Amino acid sequence: MTLGVSRASVRSHERLSARVEELSVLLEERTGRVEELSVLLGQRTARVEELSVLVSEQTGLIESLRVENLALRRQVGRDSSNSSKPPSSDGPASPPKRDRRERTGRSQGGQVGHRGSGLPPVAVPDHVVKVEPEACSGCHASLADAPASVASSVQVFDVPEIEISVTEYQMICRTCVCGHATTGKAPSFIRGGRTCYGPNVAAAATLLATADVISLERTAALLSALLGVDISTGFVSQCLVRLDDALTTAGFEEALKQELRAADVLGTDETPVRLTTKAREEPDTSNVQAFAARTMRKFTDGGSDLEWFGAAGNRRKTSIDAFGILPHFRGVLVRDDYGGYLAYDEKLAGVQQCLAHLHRYLADVHGMHSAEQAWAREVTDILKEATAAVKAARDRGAHRLHRDQIAALRARYDAAVEVGIATNASRPWHKGNHPGLVLAKRLQRKADQVWTFTTRFDVPPTNNGSEQSVRGLKVSQKIKGCWRTLATLQRHCRIRSYLTSSKNYGRRPLDAIRDALTGNPWMPPVTA
Repeated sequence: MTLGVSRASVRSHERLSARVEELSVLLEERTGRVEELSVLLGQRTARVEELSVLVSEQTGLIESLRVENLALRRQVGRDSSNSSKPPSSDGPASPPKRDRRERTGRSQGGQVGHRGSGLPPVAVPDHVVKVEPEACSGCHASLADAPASVASSVQVFDVPEIEISVTEYQMICRTCVCGHATTGKAPSFIRGGRTCYGPNVAAAATLLATADVISLERTAALLSALLGVDISTGFVSQCLVRLDDALTTAGFEEALKQELRAADVLGTDETPVRLTTKAREEPDTSNVQAFAARTMRKFTDGGSDLEWFGAAGNRRKTSIDAFGILPHFRGVLVRDDYGGYLAYDEKLAGVQQCLAHLHRYLADVHGMHSAEQAWAREVTDILKEATAAVKAARDRGAHRLHRDQIAALRARYDAAVEVGIATNASRPWHKGNHPGLVLAKRLQRKADQVWTFTTRFDVPPTNNGSEQSVRGLKVSQKIKGCWRTLATLQRHCRIRSYLTSSKNYGRRPLDAIRDALTGNPWMPPVTA
């Protein structure tokens, strides 16, 4: 019995031991599998971390590319309607400008009820031509002895047939009883040898040559065709030299600058111009600029304006100082925010930031994202509302807006600008601060200069007058290509100053040129 139990126990123990060994082997296998899974899990975790880093990097890259793409699209989409680029730089892909008729809803030409003006008749015509009826329209009898009266009249304005008239000037020599011989002095417009063109031809050549859309060669060709004589480009060029010499001798430019320095309000602007490759090799012609300064009465009270033009090899403050206008000016300056003018601010009575420039900058920012940059449109609307309020008040004869009205507009403006700063403070940009933030901070920092026009009605809200002045130089450059030397450009600017200012004061350009060539140029009226 004992032996049976022992054998059973042994077999049971053997089976149990075998089972334990099986379980041990299985446990070792499972442990190995767990270790493998742990290693695999560690690898997967590391891969997830790698992918997380990669996703983060790609997210940053995508955002950077999005911002860069926005910047590039903004750059490509910039034209004269949303930046300070001149209209002449707009390419064929630029969006068409809105026609004034689209904005106002008016049709082209005179409106219903508009009486019009046309040519006003003169009291005493130079010639009278009587137009007689050939015969009676009833019985066809002769009307030679019939009573007559003027049924109607029409005055026809025309010029005589253009033809050259030759006048010979004979300088007479007379001998006094004392024996001394004296010869009459030839008129100042006579130049050259036995023949020359007179002041009228010279004035016409000068006027055409100074026009923005006609070159020297075309001027010579047009005059030759009109007059039936040979006009050379050399003669046309010499006419410009003669006019410039006459203006320099008379001290016209310095007299003009003196009146500009004494003005209450001035507008100023500048634009780059081109010289020939050879001319740009001369010292200090790295960035040739044409400048303009003008009084601004036309845009406030409809008065006559003086306009000055000049040129320099760069746009640095030293060049602006050398013109001798702004360093001695103490009135209000209407300008854009070009840094070359900032140094004069402390000595000025005030500054008006050009709202036309600001509207373009605001349109540029708003166009980047109309929802995010809605503040820019709000600022634009507020400034336009202020401009309309000033015009209405000026039409009523007021001299400034009521302070409560200004305060209400300024409060809305300040609030909108604050939104612009908050909106763009942390917005990414590929180069420094976001353009919306830069513009909003500038509008906040220079708010007083933005709103000068609401407290002084002799100050226009925009610098459009000065921009219009320099625009002609860009047109001239498109037609003529470039100027041969800086001195030639400066001569063009002096002549332009003379013709533009004299025309603004009612002097016919042909008469102004002829007066200068004969030694009696028009001069700016002296401020009392």
